[in-house]
Amino acid sequence: MAVGLLVPMTIFSYLTDKQVAGMVAGQIFKNAGIISIIFGMSLLLFANTLVRRELKQFKLIRWYLLGTIVLSLIGNFIIQPWMVALRENTLSEGFPVLLSSKAQLFQTLHGVSSSIFLVELILLILVFWRSTKIEH
Repeated sequence: MAVGLLVPMTIFSYLTDKQVAGMVAGQIFKNAGIISIIFGMSLLLFANTLVRRELKQFKLIRWYLLGTIVLSLIGNFIIQPWMVALRENTLSEGFPVLLSSKAQLFQTLHGVSSSIFLVELILLILVFWRSTKIEH
């Protein structure tokens, strides 16, 4: 999650070409998303094991983890590829995406992607908070 918070600020502050900065950030988000999915699935399997061992506080945690996995899958395999395709199509026509007729759609997808990230962050905070609650 730190990647999602620090990468955009850093990349966009150091690279003057915003198109290139966006492309670099997108690739980093793609890689981080795949790692998130792998870790999320691992944590979900671990939480399932804990529930089978009668640690009831992990029942709800499983749903939070499943939510983060589903959101990561949507972001990585639907939203991000759609944004990349828009960017590539407009570049092939000689325009950056934000100066093209597809700018509004791209900005909407960017907003959806950011919202997904925010919900994932909230769910992960809930996972950490809930995992500290010991039930007897």
